[in-house]
Formats: sequence, C-alpha cells, structure tokens
Amino acid sequence: MLMSSEAECSVEMAHGNFGIDFVEVAMAHMSWRSRLKSHIAGEATENWLPSAAGVDDGCGLGRWLSGIGRVKFGHFSAFRRLEAEHAEFHYFAGLILTNVLEGERVEAEALLKNEFSQATRRILIAINEMNETMRQTAV
Repeated sequence: MLMSSEAECSVEMAHGNFGIDFVEVAMAHMSWRSRLKSHIAGEATENWLPSAAGVDDGCGLGRWLSGIGRVKFGHFSAFRRLEAEHAEFHYFAGLILTNVLEGERVEAEALLKNEFSQATRRILIAINEMNETMRQTAV
C-alpha cells in the first residue's frame, strides 16, 4: 500500500511560483527517521512497504524534480545534486524497510544510524543549495 505521498515529501503547488516549499520538504524528510525507527522497533502502525519508500519519484519532491523543477532548473548543478541525494535517501529508506521485513533489525538499525543519517544530512544540504539557487535566479 502506497502511503500518502504528500505527507512524506510535502510540496505545495502554488500558482505563480516555482511549485515547491523547501521548508516543508526538509521537515518531511527529517520526519522519516522516526518513522523508520518505529518500523525497526516493531512499533509502527502503518503498512509502509520498501517499494513505496524506495522510489524517489512517488513523493512530492520527486514529482517536482521530474516535472516543473526539471523544466525550470534542471540545468543547474544544485538541481542535479538534489536529484541524486534524493534518490539515495529513498534507496536507503527502502533498504531499511527491506531489512525489517526480512527480520534483519540489527542491520536496519545500522543503516539508519550510518548511511541513512548521512543521506539525510546530504539531502538537507542539497535542499538548501537548491533553495538558494532558486532565490538567486528569481532576483
């Protein structure tokens, strides 16, 4: 079952702007850690499949990256970096949930603490860089 994509990577499609709220996107990505941690601990109440978490174009940021973002900003290096970091973030989230489903909770916890934490840090930096690039081009 696919979770609410808007809650996972929130994007506000406002008329007349660039179609994204990076503050909401950053907050949504930061919330993934606690969601994944509850799955690792066996305390999750949601049915979150690796196939849903692991795809980078199923959430709002992913749709923006493959849609209006690519059209307007795809030529910027900050865009390409955000795209790559976003894909990696989702890859590790899917891998963590795969480990949980396979009963490999120790491995899932190690991924969460190491690779996923680093991927989260990198995506937040990339979001900030893309936001700054967009701000500079709007002036």
